[in-house]
Amino acid sequence: MNCYVWLLLFLLMTSPLLAVEEDSLSAPDGPIEVTSQQMETDQQKGEVFFSGKVVGKRGDMTIYADELTLFFIEINGNRKIEHLEAEGDVRVVVGDRVATAQKLKYFQMTEKMILNGKAEVHQGGNMVAGDEIVLFTRENRSLVKSGKDGRIRAVFLPTQEKP
Repeated sequence: MNCYVWLLLFLLMTSPLLAVEEDSLSAPDGPIEVTSQQMETDQQKGEVFFSGKVVGKRGDMTIYADELTLFFIEINGNRKIEHLEAEGDVRVVVGDRVATAQKLKYFQMTEKMILNGKAEVHQGGNMVAGDEIVLFTRENRSLVKSGKDGRIRAVFLPTQEKP
């Protein structure tokens, strides 16, 4: 392989584009603020469902979606968010990174984010797109998948050295 192919593979594997800051997504005890047009709770199932122009904020992460569901579990007598699911024009903003998809699942305990349906992640002019993007934030790695006949797409801008 020529040096450009190796460089592209290196950039793809180590790109800060997909290295979502751990502190912004993994604050398990930080408050989550959600606004929406409607909210429905089911205490027995341990679910809270929000619909209508949903905006969820935690730290410097903001999730926009048509619907958002929080799933709770009980650990040592305390209710914790196990995971959340968002659907419909999902957009996640963390600092200067923006991820979009039709569906999102975020598993708090393992710090894994799954974006499905026309998934894209942008940072500056850099971009990666596929049918599914899995971000393992604790491990600082990612996996981009295409559908059966699809292809992933990635654009990386070269960094310019300062004189």
